[in-house]
Amino acid sequence: MKNIFHKGHKNARNKYKTKENADYWLDILDTSKLNDAMKNMIMSIEYFFFATASPTGQPNLNFKGGDKGFLHVVNEKRLVFPDLLGNGIMHSMGDLELNNKVSLLIADFNQNARIKIIGKATVIYEDVYIHEYSEYFTSCSFDRLIIIDIDYVLPNCPKNLYLVSESVKNFDKKEKDLNIIKKLCGFI
Repeated sequence: MKNIFHKGHKNARNKYKTKENADYWLDILDTSKLNDAMKNMIMSIEYFFFATASPTGQPNLNFKGGDKGFLHVVNEKRLVFPDLLGNGIMHSMGDLELNNKVSLLIADFNQNARIKIIGKATVIYEDVYIHEYSEYFTSCSFDRLIIIDIDYVLPNCPKNLYLVSESVKNFDKKEKDLNIIKKLCGFI
């Protein structure tokens, strides 16, 4: 589905002289579905970034994490994952009540690879439908599932992903601030 692009994208490509390069990639890649390498990468990750937006366009970005395979590939056009209760603010769920358009950024920092997915989300609350997907997950301690029907998928430019991998390798647990959340909330 290459019609996700609007006039702003086209203007930017012309302005920054990337039209020829973008056209090349968009012509040779099948951006309508996951290929086998994408499926394998998705099933091996333990986290991804999930973007939603309000009906007025207010963006929201969340980190989603779990065991490998928690973002499950149902088929080349569909993903599913359990939505776990966090702080109860419900940014994503609130947006999905009124706007089902979503984006996922899936990164494997060790392989220096990432995938961008744009699609439409459906939230499943009913146990009978949740049961249809329960075999995909090691735990059933969730109240709802989010299904993503893929409209567009693109292996993204890996530039600078290695920096995260290097940062993690150099992480020293002695430097970990055990009170960071309390400080970020302004409690201490």
